[in-house]
Amino acid sequence: MMVSDTFERRGSRGFYRPVGVVTFEQAIGLVAESMRHARAEGLVDLLVNTQGFTGFPTPSTFARYSLAVKWAESAGESLRVALVTGPEIMDPQKIGVLMAQNRGVNGDVFTNETDALAWLDARI
Repeated sequence: MMVSDTFERRGSRGFYRPVGVVTFEQAIGLVAESMRHARAEGLVDLLVNTQGFTGFPTPSTFARYSLAVKWAESAGESLRVALVTGPEIMDPQKIGVLMAQNRGVNGDVFTNETDALAWLDARI
């Protein structure tokens, strides 16, 4: 699965909406690649909708930590990232987001694109 196949650019904002059966580790890798791609393109914002991913259970706290570390490495401090995921995957306390933000990430997680876009638009 190539990130560029489902990556869309609109102005200074990127959209990544992958679909497929993947492991959690593969999902983390693809999302990280989309962040690196957005930075290489000089984008300011990235909306990543992972609701099209299937094949893995609700991540553990340790798995969320792995996601946060990879997010921080890939997005850096310059890219704003709105991550959309299913409610069954999102931790109610957003522990992964907190861990990522503690590493300098400017991002948040949502269960729908409307809220994610509103968050990104409020930061323009």
